[in-house]
Amino acid sequence: MDGLLESNFKKSQELLKEAGYDGKPVVLLHSTDLQSLTNLGPVAKQLLEKGGFKVDMQSSDWQTVVSRRVRKDPIDKGGWNLMQTSWVSADILNPVMAGFFNASCDKAAFGWPCDAEMEKLRDDFAREPDPAKQKAIAEAVQMRWREVVTHVHLGQYNVPIATRKNITGILTAPAPVFWNVEKK
Repeated sequence: MDGLLESNFKKSQELLKEAGYDGKPVVLLHSTDLQSLTNLGPVAKQLLEKGGFKVDMQSSDWQTVVSRRVRKDPIDKGGWNLMQTSWVSADILNPVMAGFFNASCDKAAFGWPCDAEMEKLRDDFAREPDPAKQKAIAEAVQMRWREVVTHVHLGQYNVPIATRKNITGILTAPAPVFWNVEKK
């Protein structure tokens, strides 16, 4: 697998060169105070650099990232190129709920992707009552996403949980919930 990964990174470097990447650093916003995001920045930075980018990772607290990510300014005026966030699986169950598939230009998520075809597919999914047809539309959304990338998955992870034997009622959920819990 490492050989394949190295080959892919080499290809990405060639594609960057072919696309005219000039070697200017890309600004990566990195949140340092949320457990779910803290480690994402260094991983993303390493992968981007391995792929051929020069990366200026700018670390700050989440509130600073949140206030900065709405800005569309050029890099030299406080703009940015990349940022990470994390969603629980319940928030990304389908192409409508998964906000980063939104490609409605200024109404889209940060980065503001703009693609009428993606938006039509998402609308078709929302209006389709037949689950089999919804599945086909969801597959079409994924294929379109490969052409007009609205976001990039850095990875998936599970948050481990440990409890004492006398704690019962812990619910399995995509995020920690603390109702139904009892101490015996």
